[in-house]
Amino acid sequence: MFSKTKGVVLISILLIVLLLSSIAVLFGNKYFLSLKRAEYIEFQTISINIFRNMEAIVEKAIEKELQFNSNKLSKDNPILNNEYTFNINEAEVISLLRDASNCFNINSLVKESDNNFVENNKSIDAFRRFMKLMDVDNNIIEELVDQVIDWIDKDTNPRAYGLEDYYYSGPLHNPREYTGMRLIIAIEELKGIPAAKNIDWEIFNRYFCALPSTKGIKFNINTLTEDDKYLITSIFPNIDILDAEYIIDNIPQEGFDSFNSFQLAFPDLNFGNPNGELIYTSNFFEINTIIKYKEFSSNSISQVIYGGNKNSYIISRTYNGI
Repeated sequence: MFSKTKGVVLISILLIVLLLSSIAVLFGNKYFLSLKRAEYIEFQTISINIFRNMEAIVEKAIEKELQFNSNKLSKDNPILNNEYTFNINEAEVISLLRDASNCFNINSLVKESDNNFVENNKSIDAFRRFMKLMDVDNNIIEELVDQVIDWIDKDTNPRAYGLEDYYYSGPLHNPREYTGMRLIIAIEELKGIPAAKNIDWEIFNRYFCALPSTKGIKFNINTLTEDDKYLITSIFPNIDILDAEYIIDNIPQEGFDSFNSFQLAFPDLNFGNPNGELIYTSNFFEINTIIKYKEFSSNSISQVIYGGNKNSYIISRTYNGI
């Protein structure tokens, strides 16, 4: 009888120890999670402060460079080649600046007229040519042109292949909404336009942008890369892909400073009847910042416009990892 009692007591003690161990593990896990959560909140705060500080530093570099050299921005310019590297509060920070003007601005399909947005025929011709190079069907191209213009314009009259409020606010559309009646803010806005869904999204993600301008298509010839050959071909009807590759391969590091010097470099090519404009500097930039702190990492993409008043402004921000 005594031995049985001892066995019960021993089992009871072991169960109590097991229970206490489970409680200890549970509290330990909660403490660990709380600690991690506190560290992550600290990382969020540090990241946002660093992102804003890096924006200010790089903006000042842009303003300083373009204030004294606004006519030409080339590949060898220091602001496009220097890494902005810092170690702040044990956080490793790297920022890079790139010319963001070399993209197909979707807002260039329209131009302002009588307090409205109407079609910009030259940009539309360039858009058609570009999309044909991407093997997009003609019907889809025409649908997208009309639907983009109807989304932006301020009237309620649908174009031949367009869509107005009756479609976006109707029962078949979710969520129900109205057309923007303004310029497109971000290229992701195209995901809500039906015709765009019939085109590989990587085309838009890789080559298009939504800049706050309706001044037609403009590319900085001095900072084009091999991947930009389709952009050149889209604005010059007489230039094919091989010609565009040849042009990009022969852009000097110091760049061109005028259309005349550009033409002289390629005397055998026909640049007549362009649907866009070559420029030799830029006022649109993108700041890419990466932060590494302990086991955390984050990055930001900030778009900057350098204004006519010689000041720069952030027009969009995207944060990842916080």
